[in-house]
Amino acid sequence: MAAYGTTSREMNIMVSYADYLLMWLRRQGITRIFGNPGTTELPLVEALARQSEIEYVVGIHETAVCAMADGLARLSRKIQVVSLHAAPGLGNAEAMIYNAAFSHSPLLLLIGQQDTRLRYERPFLGAPLKDLISPLVLDVWDITEPDHMLRSMRQAWARLQVEPSGPVALIVPMNILSQPVPGDEDALWLAPVVPVKMENAPSEEITREFLSLLAKPSPKALVVGDRAVQNPEVLPALSWIAHYGHCDVFGEPFATQLSFLPWDDACYKGRLPRAERDLSRCLSPYRYVVGLGTEMFRVFTRGEDHLPWWDQASIIQIDSDVRYFHYAPGTASILAPLDSFIFSVANRLPDAIKHEPTAPVEAGERPRRLETNHVGEEFWRSLASLIPPDMIVVDESISAQSALLRHLQRQYPATYYAQAGGSLGWGIGAAVGMCFQNSKPVMAIVGDGSALFGLYALWTAAHYQLPVRVLIYDNHGYQILKDQIRDNAKAHELLDIRQPPIHWPSILKGLSCSVLESALPCSPQDLALGWQQFAGQKGPSVWVIHEKI
Repeated sequence: MAAYGTTSREMNIMVSYADYLLMWLRRQGITRIFGNPGTTELPLVEALARQSEIEYVVGIHETAVCAMADGLARLSRKIQVVSLHAAPGLGNAEAMIYNAAFSHSPLLLLIGQQDTRLRYERPFLGAPLKDLISPLVLDVWDITEPDHMLRSMRQAWARLQVEPSGPVALIVPMNILSQPVPGDEDALWLAPVVPVKMENAPSEEITREFLSLLAKPSPKALVVGDRAVQNPEVLPALSWIAHYGHCDVFGEPFATQLSFLPWDDACYKGRLPRAERDLSRCLSPYRYVVGLGTEMFRVFTRGEDHLPWWDQASIIQIDSDVRYFHYAPGTASILAPLDSFIFSVANRLPDAIKHEPTAPVEAGERPRRLETNHVGEEFWRSLASLIPPDMIVVDESISAQSALLRHLQRQYPATYYAQAGGSLGWGIGAAVGMCFQNSKPVMAIVGDGSALFGLYALWTAAHYQLPVRVLIYDNHGYQILKDQIRDNAKAHELLDIRQPPIHWPSILKGLSCSVLESALPCSPQDLALGWQQFAGQKGPSVWVIHEKI
């Protein structure tokens, strides 16, 4: 196809709407499309073959494709494009789209659709795709005419630039993609896209009132949500604010990335618990609870004896989207761009605060994480000591997550990501996707149940020889569920993955990965020897560690 910024027509090549779609995406800076192709995507595949500036990253299952794009979008905070195959492909991908919706990942989903001329004939591969995808995306454009394509693309792109972002979908019929473009449409497709900017700073009055709150001697909790730290440059400012206000800092219950640095800072108390009763007990000592871009009221379980902690506290919520406000008694809500609010407050703090060294927690005094599971505690402590401080860790360890977070030390931004929505199978694919930007190895820590959902992504890792490191912690079942019904041995049997045992080396070698398999190491020295072998490979490497059966 033509060079960047020109059209194929200028080179006497007959072009289709698929060609123009790719040309337009290139002009927005897109360099790759993740996809698993089918018949409805053939016009797009042929157009991809006619050009060389957008890479088509093939995955062997839509779960892997979406997880890879989600991981890369979360790391880069840049829009990623995914091509999905009609109703079957969309159905396969929806679990990962659900995760991306909760992590606010900017994904442009190009969903292939059957020929529009067959719509009244209940066609093979056809379905009401808008109805299927609408609950999971910010917006959806169902293209039924060729001249809808450009307007829909521009609207979708604008929506992706507004925080909080998330997936949007374009439903593109195959006959429209393959249709030739009229000669008079070049100027429209070449028109620049005006970027969307959110620059509104909070008023001087709001900033002054918030600083007055921070100066009060009453106990204060600062709950930092994922959306407050999408831009890692705010992390130093959050530290200044926390120390000036003598705040205890918590991550939100379902935190999926670094919300405060360093993790060994004396004021950082870890992630809030996900059970409402425990959450209430955790926050009840505080006179003021400040939420920044957080869903602090989003819990996993509600007990009969839950405590209304907000009756005794004043709650201040700062967010850029009214959908995330919780209207509990005594709550004040401030609508403002999160970055602007944080920087506006931090810039008005005394200069001494900004240069005051943070006090690390002395040995034996590290804040206790609020969720505990002592299985394999020594293993997770030793593993955490081996992971380089600048290595990206993708966490889908599920039942072992609390133990991992008790020991994992993170000192650099953008080095920890966890699954957002609860759909298993995300971790391996997300780590593979991050490898497309990160030149160093990326580590995924996943449970055996998660791994079985997401192994497909390893084929792509092997195809590109990406340096992904996958540690599969095999506890032979769904331990996260067993932990919730501890005294029911009969039910535990229904949650096992034991007989027949899974032969991991055969599966993983079949995907062209280096494989190390071992029992749970008996000592830190044994673990270190295994780590050297596991981490020293060039392409994808997998270490399966089995708990004792």
